[in-house]
Amino acid sequence: MKNPPFYIEELITPIRRILFLFVLTISLGYGFGLRYLYLTTEANSTTLQENYLGNEADEDAEEMKFKKTEKSLLTFLHDHLFALGILQLIMSFLLFCSKIPSKLKNFLVFEPFLSILVTFSGIYILWLGVEELKYVVMVSGTLFHLTFMVSLGILGVKLLKK
Repeated sequence: MKNPPFYIEELITPIRRILFLFVLTISLGYGFGLRYLYLTTEANSTTLQENYLGNEADEDAEEMKFKKTEKSLLTFLHDHLFALGILQLIMSFLLFCSKIPSKLKNFLVFEPFLSILVTFSGIYILWLGVEELKYVVMVSGTLFHLTFMVSLGILGVKLLKK
């Protein structure tokens, strides 16, 4: 990978502060999103599946959930793909322009895009009835969350230094 035209660590302090506040704001928003995800799916495959396919057949369910309509699912997918795609583009650009090892940089720049595609395509296919995809969605979603949080941490540290 070629060297970037500049490194974020070498930017003037006001620009580094702005970028740090951007990373901090995204971190807070992302944290709230993760909390919401946990509240709606409890981070397990059964409730993940119920979140999209409903649980009307389970008479013992503590909370009745109905299958999402295609319209609501497409709105969810559209919003998440656009928002996360744009955020990941910005994060990838900032990571590319940071002084981190090349292999780690390549992984953190490209992998989250693949995870986003697999996760949200998987949610749609899960909604279509391929229930086995809930495991793929969980693994790819977890990988995305981990790489995104590591990226936020690295960028936060890089932008604070000097």
